[in-house]
Amino acid sequence: MYGPAAEFSAPIDRGAAGLARDFVRKTLADLRYAGDHSDVVLVVSELVSNALRHTATIPVIRLAGDERRLRIEVADSSPVLPRPRLSATVGGWGLQLVQQLTTAWGATPGPGGKVVWCEMAVPGTP
Repeated sequence: MYGPAAEFSAPIDRGAAGLARDFVRKTLADLRYAGDHSDVVLVVSELVSNALRHTATIPVIRLAGDERRLRIEVADSSPVLPRPRLSATVGGWGLQLVQQLTTAWGATPGPGGKVVWCEMAVPGTP
């Protein structure tokens, strides 16, 4: 359903989210994704920030899609699956934001960690 994925390993430092946003913007242009690029950038930024905040590993970002659909994956080495929080004390809005801006999202455990994934589509895409 999704084409080959573009991949980026974000460094563990304060510039990681910015580098991830740059990667996303370039990849969206390459894919010719017609959806809202700012929503995609925000979702990836939240997922990368969560990975950096809650793990001590380098998150790996994968994007795959085309003009109408997009799949985002952020992998890290923590086995702990994310849970949306009900309040914004010390963050807490990130996964709620991801849930609101995407058509589907989840987390898949795997050997050596997990992948938090989400899908986005241009409105009107079946």
